Amino acid sequence: MRKKIKRYSREFYNSLSFKLFGLLFFMVLLILGLYAGLCSTMQKKISENIVQRSAYLVSDVVKKSLYRLMLTNERDALYQTILLIGSEPGIESIRIFNKKGEIKFSTKKGESGKVVDMKAEACFVCHTANQPLTSLPIQEKTRIYRTTGGDRVMGMINPITNAQECSNRLCHAHQPSQTILGVLDVRMSLKELDQAVWKIRFKVFSYSIVFIFIAMFLFSLLFYLIIYRPINELKEGTVRLALGDLEYRIQTQRRDELGMLARSFNNMAGNLKHAYDELKDWSYKMAQRVNEKTAELERMHHGMLQIEKMASLGKMAATVAHELNNPLSGIVTYAKVLQKRIDKNFAHSADKEKYLQDLELIRSESLRCGKIVSDLLAFARGSTAKYQECTLKEIVDRAMNIVRHHIELAGIEAESQINIQPEKIKCDPDQFLQALVALLINAVEAMPNGGELKVRAENLEKKPGYVLLSISDSGSGIPDEIKDKIFDPFFSTKKDQKGVGLGLTVVYGIVQRHGGKIWAESSEQKGTIFFIELPVQSPQITENPNEKETI
Repeated sequence: MRKKIKRYSREFYNSLSFKLFGLLFFMVLLILGLYAGLCSTMQKKISENIVQRSAYLVSDVVKKSLYRLMLTNERDALYQTILLIGSEPGIESIRIFNKKGEIKFSTKKGESGKVVDMKAEACFVCHTANQPLTSLPIQEKTRIYRTTGGDRVMGMINPITNAQECSNRLCHAHQPSQTILGVLDVRMSLKELDQAVWKIRFKVFSYSIVFIFIAMFLFSLLFYLIIYRPINELKEGTVRLALGDLEYRIQTQRRDELGMLARSFNNMAGNLKHAYDELKDWSYKMAQRVNEKTAELERMHHGMLQIEKMASLGKMAATVAHELNNPLSGIVTYAKVLQKRIDKNFAHSADKEKYLQDLELIRSESLRCGKIVSDLLAFARGSTAKYQECTLKEIVDRAMNIVRHHIELAGIEAESQINIQPEKIKCDPDQFLQALVALLINAVEAMPNGGELKVRAENLEKKPGYVLLSISDSGSGIPDEIKDKIFDPFFSTKKDQKGVGLGLTVVYGIVQRHGGKIWAESSEQKGTIFFIELPVQSPQITENPNEKETI
């Protein structure tokens, strides 16, 4: 949690919004501070000018109030008047100097009779020249200094001129050439003024601080709405886009630069999404093409393996056919000879027909064995079959009749449903019958304890001109690990070693020679279904016309 807070704090301190806010806060603080200081200084100056004018008016009022008393030389009344005026609030003291700097009178006890320094602050302005100045502007008549207690005091000097009425009085006997008789010094206390100024300054700075915080709050709100939030949305958008969220868009109605940047971001995200979709679609299509080509290559590879296996089977079949033809020919020949002898020597025997039927069975089965060997040899060498139009239902019924005895012994329920249009297909009926018998016998052997055997045929809607024949059983099924090997030569799952593993191989060759496909779908303990896809019109290839019945 602490690391997370530290990371967020670092991001906040390094953000552009914080830097702009800090710079603006410093500028506002500096400007308002200068403004508050300037206002305080100006207020102080204005207040001092007001006090200065007030001191001048007081000094002028005092001088004019004492004018008659000074003409009549009524000193007691003069002093009482000065004391009365000096007791007013705000007046620090009132003093009268003669031209030599001697204090003739002061409202403060102990100052009367003292002589001030002509180079002091109160006298320096008038006595800088060789001759004392007779008139000064009001600004030059005042001085501000501090008392021993630390309070500020403003002194106002007002020269007492030698008027004509004054020079004619016997009590004074001043020469008319003497212009200045003395100075009236009125000192005003600035303590209340300073207190008022400090109060005003405190209020000004207090209000300035309040205004600064109010301004900062408003600025922060404006920064958040105008700068921080749009920038943060752009930042979040770039992060989401970098993480792969190409659907993210920034919702804004702004018309300024940030709004243009947001719209540019949305356009960029849209272009990336479009490019990504195209790339994804292209990749998907490429994957499909690769899968298709891989499947095609696998089929081709499987076909090549089958061709190699068939080539090996052809070599074996040639040898077997050569070795079996002679004994099978002998069996057929001797069966015919025995038939003739029985027919001649046992003409009246009750068992004659039985012997002839047995010999005919031996001869026909020997011929069939020879035919199987010949077909195997012809298949392995790639020879063609005799194609003719045949009714598929008749071939299926013949095959079912051939294995009927095996079906009944195993207690199997068998049924066939042949629904194709047209009913006839072009095939070699003997070879196709051989293939069906092999598949039916395998299905019966897979159900030793009974079950269901179904043969169905129907037209393929998705592939016009083709029929789909299926042979299904409810037997033990084919294990997954040997599904790819069931059509291999000499591969057999029969435990009694009666099979040599050529049945399904021959079936595969017959179906392939007819231009069809064969495959199996099976689940253990749920049965097996063999599918045969055949064209209605198989290619017509002429057989050898000299083929004989005998081997």
